[in-house]
Amino acid sequence: MKQKFNEHTAPFSYITSPLLDDWGIPHAFTRRWGGVSEGVYSTFNFATGNGEKPDRWYNVMMNHRIAASLFCLTEKDICRTYQTHSTEVRIVDERHRGVGTVNAPFEQGVDGLVTGERDLILSVRGADCVTILFFDVVKKICGACHSGWRGTADKIAARVVEKMVYLGADPKNILVAIGPSVGGCCYTVGSEVENAFLTSDGDFTLCFNRDGEHLKLDLQRAVELTLLKAGVPESNISDCGECTVCDGGKHYFSHRLCGVDRGTMAAFIRI
Repeated sequence: MKQKFNEHTAPFSYITSPLLDDWGIPHAFTRRWGGVSEGVYSTFNFATGNGEKPDRWYNVMMNHRIAASLFCLTEKDICRTYQTHSTEVRIVDERHRGVGTVNAPFEQGVDGLVTGERDLILSVRGADCVTILFFDVVKKICGACHSGWRGTADKIAARVVEKMVYLGADPKNILVAIGPSVGGCCYTVGSEVENAFLTSDGDFTLCFNRDGEHLKLDLQRAVELTLLKAGVPESNISDCGECTVCDGGKHYFSHRLCGVDRGTMAAFIRI
């Protein structure tokens, strides 16, 4: 369901899902302000970037430290994805504390994380791609994933649910928060993207819309459809519905607006 997310300004700029807030689940979808990065990465950036002048790793690390302070923890308590638009979802625990921050990153693509470990912060990133947070309110298991168009077509959100079920979760008890991303209003795609989605699941046709000569894709709706098919009740899905492109750079970084010369937001969740 579409919900206006709660806005926060301290200790940095971020939003939270009212649904997860009602259950007291610690989480955050960051906005672009409140960190130490400069220039095109100004200010709350969570990746060095692929531009000609990457952000300093020190700045990225300090931004993770600031984010972790929201949970009364540090960057040493974060486990960070190594995003390659894969559908790899990894179950992590105490041994993965600090992966991608103070310790080496995963050796291969990992776009989703699941844990039952207390006070281990799961972190994923996006700048138009969908970031998704999960929490089983009975078994106290949480998850997070990065879902670009490839991951969405291949149903990475369902893979997160599967991994949570493996740890003992029940889809009926899983709450899901879908963060800001490029919206169906702005995401123009080609026929190859449409073919990939319809090959994966014919029902994804509901997520495409013709706007004159342009074919547009609603990634958030595709994620919702995937979650429903994975057994998550509609009332357990909280979608902020915000478009990072329509935002125009006011609150969010956008790859479609700025290309590689821009920062990256992050989403965090912990038990």
